[in-house]
Amino acid sequence: MFLELLFIFFARIIDVSLGTIRMIFVVRGDKVPAAIIGFFEIMVYTLALGMVVGSLDNPVKLLVFCSGFSLGILVGSVIEEKLALGYRGIEVVIDREHAGIVEELREEGYPVTCWGASGKAGDKLVLNIFVKRNLANTLTEKIYEKDPNAFIIFMEPKKFKGGYIKKK
Repeated sequence: MFLELLFIFFARIIDVSLGTIRMIFVVRGDKVPAAIIGFFEIMVYTLALGMVVGSLDNPVKLLVFCSGFSLGILVGSVIEEKLALGYRGIEVVIDREHAGIVEELREEGYPVTCWGASGKAGDKLVLNIFVKRNLANTLTEKIYEKDPNAFIIFMEPKKFKGGYIKKK
């Protein structure tokens, strides 16, 4: 009985984690990897579900099944953060007086497109930057070091074509 409960618990963690990764591939338009992951996800889910459906009079199994689901969400989220698949679009609004940030970032290899704007508190620059997701936090930390009042928006581009993107 204990091994069966362990199997149900870990099977749910695995299938929900796979589901999280599968959804990332779907959103990115990577259909084939999503389908392959989905195959294994549903196989594991079906095995775990089969052990619970015939035992709905056993609340412990149901509790373990649901707990595995919840922990699977957390584990899947951590895995997704570590994999950092794909790219981030980052839009930054800075005061024009911090315009030197643009050249500094370009010298470090970041692809920066910028244009002037006006805000409530004066002239601004808007920076548009696309980087691999694993570089996004480093980039924003650099920007905040130079302009603690920067306004930064993260975007998840599904598809794009052309241009220059910092990959390392």
